This record gives sequence, structure tokens and C-alpha cells, in this order.
Amino acid sequence: MHYLIYYSSTQSKLDDTWIYYQVLTYFEFACICLSYPMVIFLGYQLFQHRVFHNNLQNLVKAAVVEYLVQLTARSIQIFLIFNSAEDGLVFYYASLARCTCYFFVSFSLPCFVFERCCASYFLSDYEKRSRYYIGIFLLSASAGSGFILSYLYHKSESTLIYHTIALVFNMTFSIILVIVEKYNYKRLRESSNLRKSKREYSLAERFQISENIRVCELMKTIINVVSIFNLLSTVSASLDNFNFSQTFLNVAATLFNFCVLIYGTLVFSLFYYLIPQFRSALKDVFMKMKILNAVASFPDLRKEKPMKVAVEETNTYFTQLQQQWT
Repeated sequence: MHYLIYYSSTQSKLDDTWIYYQVLTYFEFACICLSYPMVIFLGYQLFQHRVFHNNLQNLVKAAVVEYLVQLTARSIQIFLIFNSAEDGLVFYYASLARCTCYFFVSFSLPCFVFERCCASYFLSDYEKRSRYYIGIFLLSASAGSGFILSYLYHKSESTLIYHTIALVFNMTFSIILVIVEKYNYKRLRESSNLRKSKREYSLAERFQISENIRVCELMKTIINVVSIFNLLSTVSASLDNFNFSQTFLNVAATLFNFCVLIYGTLVFSLFYYLIPQFRSALKDVFMKMKILNAVASFPDLRKEKPMKVAVEETNTYFTQLQQQWT
């Protein structure tokens, strides 16, 4: 049986690495405790501010819930390992929950990209019509696939196929994301140059094109920052398929846990940094806590192209659309 991820406290005590593991894990647990308020506050902001289309916003909300479950499952694993109970049924269920979250987040990028493909296809009315069935389908598919793969993961002799599936899916949809972005940039140029355009673009279509570019730029930034930790976590989790010593596998398990923690922290930190509404809300909290002076400000990434163009276009078209619909 395979776990995600297994650390042998017995072996660690035998090879005199237990004290080092304790120090690292106490630090990891402290980081987990600090992550809870940051992630919960982001979830609260997602209910307070509409920063994406409802389908995409619900996918991000689901990712917040997923990460909270993952943090809780990891905390349970830490408690069990410290009490030398990592071979019991509770550890199995914690690993099952964590593995489900692992595959769920592995399918998050494909879901985000598929949602933007739908937004690119339904240019004229995607913002006005909810089309909840797209979000429901994506959430059901990712959650259902995550649970099934997690169950099979724990029953299989080799888990390489599951890690390969996750890796290939993410690489494929990273390429599709670039294609979707280029497609929308082409549409943006056409809509801005009426002489060369084959048809006239409506206000709703111009808004949706700019919104697609904004979201693609956001996702590309996140992918570029966390890709190395995604790769390291995948490689370290797959090492138990090979005939390595338990000491080496303990090191790999520790590396995996820190990669996942850094990965999640960076993703949610980037949401705060890249989305003005979240950044402003976080600044207000810091000011109330006297952590940040009233005159201080976060750097504005919108000053950097091409994000600046996409954000300005989106805000302008959204304001005009609201006036048109009312």
C-alpha cells in the first residue's frame, strides 16, 4: 500500500535523524497554523468581492476549501507520526484525504483553462449568462477524479502512472493556456483595428476578450512562480516506487511536505498581490493591526505591461457593460 506521504518514525529514530525531523516538522506546523488565517481570509474575500466570472470564482473557492482540508490532513499526520501511529487506520484516511486534495489541485489548472476556453467561445454573452453547468461539471469532474485516483493510488503497487497523468495534464493545459491567451490577443487587436477587422465586435465581446487576457496573465504568473515546487513535489512523492532506503524516503517525504506548503503559500500570496480588491483588503487589515503605515502601499503590478492594458480594458468595458445592461 502507498501513502501520500509516508514517514517512518521508527527508522528515523534508528538512524538518529529524529531530532532533525522534529525541528523541521515543528517549523512546518507553525507555518501551517499561520496559513489558516491567510487562506480563510482569502475565502472570505471571495464571497465579498466578485473578481471573476461565477464559474471561475467557484473554482477558486473550491481550491481554498481543498487547501484547508489538505492542511488539516497534514496536521493529523504530524500528530500521528509524533506518536508513532503512522501505520494505523487514521493515518490511512488522512492520507486518502490529502491524496484526494493532491489530485484535485492537479486538475485545477485544466479546469481553469477549460473555463477560459468556454469564455473565449461564448464571447458575446458569457459574462451576462451564468452557465452554471460549466462550473458544476468542472467541479464534479475534478473532485470525482481526485477521489477515484486517490483510492486507486493507495491500492496500487506502483503510483508512477498517477503522477505521470497529473504531470502530463498540467503540461498540456499550460500549453493550451498560452494558445488561449494568444487567441484572445489576436481578437483584441482585431477589435481595436476596425479597418482590418473582418467584423465589428460588440461591447460585451471586447470586455470578454480583455477579461480572458487578464485571467490568462494571472494564471501564467502563478504557473511560472510555483512550477518548480510542483515538479519537486511530484518527483519526491513518486520516489517510493523505487528501491531506495527508508532513510532516503523519509528525506523525500519531508521535501514533499515543504514543497506542498511553499506551493500553497505562494499561490494564495500571489492572489493577494495580483488582485487589487484582495490587496486593498489585506492592506486595511494590516493598517488596523498597526503593521502597515497609512501612507505605505503595495507595489502595483498593473503598471507592468501587458497586465496594465488588460486590467484597464477590462475595467472600462465592465463599467460600460453595467451601464448598458441597466
